[in-house]
This record gives sequence, structure tokens and C-alpha cells, in this order.
Amino acid sequence: MAINSTGDEDAWQRQALIEVTDGTSEMQLHALTETIDIDMGERELDKIDLLNLGQLPKHGSIGITTVTFEGYCQEAGSDTADASTAGYFDMFASNPVVDASQPLDIDVSNTLTRYRVAILWTEDTGADEASDATATSKKAMRFVMAECFCTSCKTTMTDGIVKQTLMFKGIAFDKSASTNIKMESNDSSASGGIPTLGAYTAGTTKWA
Repeated sequence: MAINSTGDEDAWQRQALIEVTDGTSEMQLHALTETIDIDMGERELDKIDLLNLGQLPKHGSIGITTVTFEGYCQEAGSDTADASTAGYFDMFASNPVVDASQPLDIDVSNTLTRYRVAILWTEDTGADEASDATATSKKAMRFVMAECFCTSCKTTMTDGIVKQTLMFKGIAFDKSASTNIKMESNDSSASGGIPTLGAYTAGTTKWA
């Protein structure tokens, strides 16, 4: 996918790169997707009422983060690794399809696959995947959520066209209190662009 130069604009518009990987297959979803929604979990806050009518803040943990994509799918899944120009359903049903044979027959299973979701906005025409590094002189912003799960794939035809809504949910921290979520950016003045994410290994390596 060729990225048009957008660095002189006032806001990121029109284009984005999306990559979802289970550590084996890297699915590029931007060819299918129309909308992106990132709903960060809130830092929970409650209060404790004191007998002198004062109050204490009671802090809770960060809630579940949800990333949602809406797109137009023509098949049950994607039949080629490192690409996604056909469908979403395979990522929800079990794990990404890497079998190029047809017809596709994807059954829902109880497999819980961990994913890393990356979304990249950039003016760097050399970047064609959301996990790519960007050049020093190019503006870029990237959101990453590792160790998440695909929790929903809804199919509708209410507007006369088949659309699927794919949803990923994840927690902010792992059991060691290390983060699962980050956002990176470069305004083109840094000594280096944002780095490549590197390979993902579920439960072991979130990013390089």
C-alpha cells in the first residue's frame, strides 16, 4: 500500500496501516478496513466518604482496552499469510488462515489465540506495514496492543452491503505488571524514527 504524503496536514487523515499478528502470520488489514476505533480502558476511580464529610479517592486499575475495525469482507478468512484482502472471520473463529486452498471452511473453535495489534499513521512512503520502522525525517504515530484477544466478529447487511466488525480486547498490564499497550510518535525532528516492532511471540516477546 503506497502512503500519500500527509505530513504537512494538520491532522492524520484518510490513511492508516493495520497489522494483526499471532506470532506466526502477519495479517495486513488496511485493504479491508474503513474505520478504526481505539477505546482505552479508563483508570477507575471511586470515593470513600469520611465521617467528617471529607472524602478519599479510591484508585482502581485500568479497565479493558478495545480496538474495533469495520471493513468489507468477501470471504470467510484470508487464504494468504502476511496479507488480508478477503475476510476477518478466521481471526475470531480460531487463528489466521494460512492455507491458500479453496474453498475455505473455517469452523469456530475454543482456541484462544493471543494477538498483537498495531496501527500506524505516517507520511513515510517506505513503510508498508504497521510494524515497520519509519524514517528520521518523516512524521509518524503508532498504537500497539499486545497479548490481546479477538472477541467479536459481527456481520451485517443492513445498508445493502456486507460489512464485518472485528473487535480485539486486552488488558493494560501482564501478570508481572509490564505494559501490554504503548503509543509511539516522531515529529520528524528526532535523531531517529520510530523503530520496527520486531517479531511477536505470545507470552514472551511483545515487541523488540
